[in-house]
Amino acid sequence: MVTKKHYGKFNGSNVNVYTLSSGDLSVDVCDLGARVNAIRFRGKDVALGFNSTGGCIENDCYIGSTKGRVANRIRGGRFVIDGRPYFVVCNEGSNQLHGGLVGFDKHAFAALPTSDGVVMTLVSPDGDQGYPGTLTMHATFKVRDNALTVWYSAVSDRDTLWAPTCGVFFNLDGENAENCLANELTISSDSYTPADEQFIPTGVVAPVAGTPYDFTSPKLIGRDISSPELAQTEGFDCNYVLNNTSPAAVARSAATGICMQLSTDLPCLQFYSGNRLHAEHGKSGAYKKWSGFALEPQFAPNAVNMPGFDSPIIRGGQSANHYIKYAFSAVE
Repeated sequence: MVTKKHYGKFNGSNVNVYTLSSGDLSVDVCDLGARVNAIRFRGKDVALGFNSTGGCIENDCYIGSTKGRVANRIRGGRFVIDGRPYFVVCNEGSNQLHGGLVGFDKHAFAALPTSDGVVMTLVSPDGDQGYPGTLTMHATFKVRDNALTVWYSAVSDRDTLWAPTCGVFFNLDGENAENCLANELTISSDSYTPADEQFIPTGVVAPVAGTPYDFTSPKLIGRDISSPELAQTEGFDCNYVLNNTSPAAVARSAATGICMQLSTDLPCLQFYSGNRLHAEHGKSGAYKKWSGFALEPQFAPNAVNMPGFDSPIIRGGQSANHYIKYAFSAVE
């Protein structure tokens, strides 16, 4: 079932929220930023979000939004396709983060409800934030069998970059819980990409074994969060190279009994423990450090500039597709 309600205004136009419901799962998706604004499983909301369009736009933590054209960082805001250099808008010092100053999170998508979901479309013009090509992107959200699946598809009229992700922040103890540190997490990855002082991978792929980054077996998020290796990022903010297994990650709450399994076809996963979260207008009041955690399937940060990593280049006229699936269950 899909219902629609008015959410507010953005640039003089109406913004709406679409509620997708099936079984024990109900999900709110907002057309401002193609944003997941609530995930309710058996009545418990486990996703951070906002009560107004103002909260969405004023916050710079990208909570719930679709990030693009390229999620994460591009070093120096520069990349090369077939020998031709391109320069995109930098919004984090000398680097670009999550698509630039006006990324997909700050655009209103055109929404088309379906019988069990909603399709959101955005046309990003040639030169948008410095990217070549007019890119048409669809984000399709569906709820079936207690799972939310997000399909991303895009086509560009020129060679360009495209690497979106979904920025849901979870707290399986509940969106209004004090923090997410008691959530248990498993990540299907034996290796990660160490980063420099600008949070950009060095190009090395290192084993997680023997480090605080090891989530190959279930571990509380808070167990190693104060380790010296995590001091620069004030917690986890790490890109994992995923094993070729499914699910890619599993999170659980002992407090609510809720379990979430994440599956994807993307090669990497950014785990961020909300170290710099700050949102005064969250659904249950102010969000703060560690209020929620993000699991963001992606290409490796700065992948276009790092040999040996899957590249987010898409060729003109050729479509590209990716999916992310969040499946929910409960331990009685």
